[in-house]
Amino acid sequence: MPYVVASLNGVAGILESGGGLLLLLGLLTRPVAFLLAGEMAVAYFHVHAPQAIWPIANRGELAVIFCFVFLYVSFAGGGPWSVDAVLRRSRLVAARMPASRDEAARRAA
Repeated sequence: MPYVVASLNGVAGILESGGGLLLLLGLLTRPVAFLLAGEMAVAYFHVHAPQAIWPIANRGELAVIFCFVFLYVSFAGGGPWSVDAVLRRSRLVAARMPASRDEAARRAA
């Protein structure tokens, strides 16, 4: 069976591969994790929920766990070692550095 990218499985594969790579790097962590949490919720309700109501009965426990883990990451962020944190620190350092000696002298006075 050929793999069709313009299908639900194709879009899910792209989201999970690209989103997993971005989460692994810690780049755009919060929006990507929120998007993946939504994708896992859609996967659960579209595939697993019609079979039974409880995740353990319909084998959808991994989709539910991933949904809540991604939702947690979307609120908690990537942490201090993520690319997001490194970029944020570099912007803070650049904002604190004086542009010239004259500006540094004005701040000291």
